Amino acid sequence: MKNFVKALYADLLHRIDLVIEEIDRMDHHEDYRSRFIDSTLQKIREIRMPIQQALEIGALEYDALSGNYLFLYNRLNREFNAYHAYRFLAIKNYGGAEAFFYRLITKIYKEHRITSLPPIVSTISNHDYYYWAVPMFEIIAIPSGEENSLLNLPDLYHEIGHLLYSMYQGRSCELSGVEIEKHFTKEVISLKDRRQFEHFGAQIERAKYLWQVSWLEEFSCDLAGTYMTGAAYGWTNLKLISADHGSSKIFDYSDTHPANEARMRIIILMLEKLGLNDQKNEIESAWQVFMRDTEIFRPAAYKMLFPDKLLKLIIEEFVAFYDNADLAPCTELTGNADTPISDLLNEAWTTAQAHPETFNMYETSAVNALYDKFGLTR
Repeated sequence: MKNFVKALYADLLHRIDLVIEEIDRMDHHEDYRSRFIDSTLQKIREIRMPIQQALEIGALEYDALSGNYLFLYNRLNREFNAYHAYRFLAIKNYGGAEAFFYRLITKIYKEHRITSLPPIVSTISNHDYYYWAVPMFEIIAIPSGEENSLLNLPDLYHEIGHLLYSMYQGRSCELSGVEIEKHFTKEVISLKDRRQFEHFGAQIERAKYLWQVSWLEEFSCDLAGTYMTGAAYGWTNLKLISADHGSSKIFDYSDTHPANEARMRIIILMLEKLGLNDQKNEIESAWQVFMRDTEIFRPAAYKMLFPDKLLKLIIEEFVAFYDNADLAPCTELTGNADTPISDLLNEAWTTAQAHPETFNMYETSAVNALYDKFGLTR
C-alpha cells in the first residue's frame, strides 16, 4: 500500500509543478494580472508544501501511516483540482471573449453601484452546464460564443447574484429564512394532525432542508437578475425553460434548484414589485399559454412547497436590503445617456419578438457597437 500512496503523491506533485511552471511562463493579461496570479500561485504552493514534505521526511515509507496520508492526499487533490478548474483554466483560456466580458461586467458593476471588484467571466463552460459562478474563486463561467449573443446575457446577472449573495453572506434573505423554517415546521404539525404525514411528510421535510441550503439562494439570484434587468430576465428565463424540457417538468425540483414554475412566479412578482406592470403582464400572458394543460403534472404536495406568501416574503426583504445597500434597480437606470446594459438587453428582447426576420442584423450591430465602445476589435 505504501508504494501506491507514494505514487499518488509523486503524481500530484508533478501535476502541480507543471501548472506552476505554465503559469510562470504565461504572458498574463492586464485585466487579471495583479488580482489573480499571485494569489493563485500562493494557494497552489500551499497545497504543494505538505506533499513535498511527506515525500522528503520519509513518512510515506510506513504502511501504518498509509491510511492517514491517503486521506490527506484526497483533500489536497480536491483542492488542487478546484484551483486548476476554476482559476488555472480561466487564466489559461483568457482571450478576446474574456476581455469583452470583463469590460461588460465592469460596466454592469459600475451601473448598479456594486462596490466589489468584478469577477473574471470565462468561456470555459458548455451548453449543458450553461452559466455558473464560483464566488470563492471570483469567476463566472459561460459557454463559448456567448459574446456574439444578447438574449442569454440577462442570466449573467443571476450569476452576479451568487457573488452578491456570497459577499453579503446571505443577509439579503436571512429573516425570510427564519420564517420559511417556521412555515415548514407548521406544515409538518398540520400534516400530523390531519394524519397525512405518511403521504407528504418526507417531501415537506426535504423541502424544509433544501430551502435553507440552496433554494433560497437561487430565488435570491433570480430576484437579482430581475431587479437589475427587468423584463429581459423574465424572457430569458422563459427561453431557458423552453429549451430545457418544455412544460411537462416545470414542477420538478432538485437538490440545487427550486421548480421552474416557482422561479417564474417569483420573477413575475418581482416585476410587479418594481412597477413594471406592462412588462409583467406581457410575460405573465406568455407564461400562462406555456402553462396550459400542465395541471396534471403538478405534484400533490407542490402548493405546500412553494406558496406565494413565501415568495412575496423573500421579495420584500430582498428589495429592502438592496435598497439599503444602494444597489441600483433597472428602473433607476432606464433612459440614461450612456445606455445601460439592462436597456440594451430589454431592447434586444423587444426587437427579437417584434422583428425576428431582421434580428440577426440588429444583434450583430448591437454587439459590434459594444466592442467599439470598449475599444476592442473582433
